[in-house]
Amino acid sequence: MNTVKQFMRRIAAVAIAGALVVATTLSLTVENISLERMTQESHTVVYGTVLSSRTQWEGNNIYTYTTLRVKESLKGEKGSTLTVKQLGGTVGEISQEISGSPTLGRNEDVVLFLVRWQNEYWIHSIVLGKFSVVSEENRLVAFNDLNNIGLIDPVKRQEITRPNEKANHFPLHSFLAEVRSFISKQSR
Repeated sequence: MNTVKQFMRRIAAVAIAGALVVATTLSLTVENISLERMTQESHTVVYGTVLSSRTQWEGNNIYTYTTLRVKESLKGEKGSTLTVKQLGGTVGEISQEISGSPTLGRNEDVVLFLVRWQNEYWIHSIVLGKFSVVSEENRLVAFNDLNNIGLIDPVKRQEITRPNEKANHFPLHSFLAEVRSFISKQSR
């Protein structure tokens, strides 16, 4: 359950950071984690298409629930659809924006790394756990839009500034193969 505690700390930090953000030009800085670590810590990893989203008030917060059609369940629960919960969204004319929270657009193809907490799926490490899948030059690629997020090297504890260290753009076939290899290694 250590993973769940770490995840909830990250969610709490994002919620606090989001509440403190006054201008949209401010960004969130998070610890960069490896694809292997994110795969290991995730309860579920899926490749799917966003079908729909709905938002609602829960107490003093707005939450967005996004339903995916699962094309491939790489790890965890199997099923044809899956719903992901995120803090933030818009209900009527009121919006709550969480810095670093990824957007999930209707009909968007995505690979999501998910953790399960209180019977809900949440995206692992906020924006780091969402990879969009698009066609570039007649091939599918997976990329992570850092959405104005700064990354901290977990060892040096310094911000990562060199673009090649922030590489997050991969051919989909090799990206999924690497995730499968991490899952296979974990189950041995």
